[in-house]
Amino acid sequence: MAQIGSYVPAEEATIGIVDAVFTRMGAADNIYKGRSTFMEELTDTAEIIRKATPQSLVILDELGRGTSTHDGIAIAYATLEYFIRDVRSLTLFVTHYPPICELEKCYPEQVGNYHMGFLVNEDGSKQESGDVEQEPDSVTFLYQITRGTAARSYGLNVAKLADVPGEILRKAAHKSKELEDLVNRRRKRLKHFADFWMARDVKDLHTWTEELETEEIQTSLPH
Repeated sequence: MAQIGSYVPAEEATIGIVDAVFTRMGAADNIYKGRSTFMEELTDTAEIIRKATPQSLVILDELGRGTSTHDGIAIAYATLEYFIRDVRSLTLFVTHYPPICELEKCYPEQVGNYHMGFLVNEDGSKQESGDVEQEPDSVTFLYQITRGTAARSYGLNVAKLADVPGEILRKAAHKSKELEDLVNRRRKRLKHFADFWMARDVKDLHTWTEELETEEIQTSLPH
């Protein structure tokens, strides 16, 4: 707003002047040109990459959401890293992909992770019963930027705010728990394989084999 000489709703503000403001927001296809939502998204992003300079402000919203999760994460990660290393413009990159947040560890001087603050209003009765797969807790959004990444996703909580039927929420919560357990098991298995490659002798290899067999038995037991 300050860049175009408009009113800034603040008591005071320190504004850095930029040579251009580039944004890629929204999700819409282009039927006239025969372009899908994802194609439109990438076309706009490619143009921003060509035109942005270190003095530009770039805002990219949910890049990569129009394709598969793996491809979306890969494109978003590579694009943001290119802006960090090559373009070096001031960039606001909005994403729901947790792996993208790992770039802060790779570029601690250039990258900072933030999320919108919120409060989780936990249901006491659900805590007492130990049933965590019922309807999700209510969330109060604070509309404040908070340092760091969110502890977890609250998509089911938003669905509850939108009055999605309780039966659907309970089924979704159950499926979410299944998927989360699957991801955790895969992470453990990757760690086991990493330990396998670090095995120095037969004793270490035997220990690794026992741990893996124990985990597989526990996984196969009914819950």
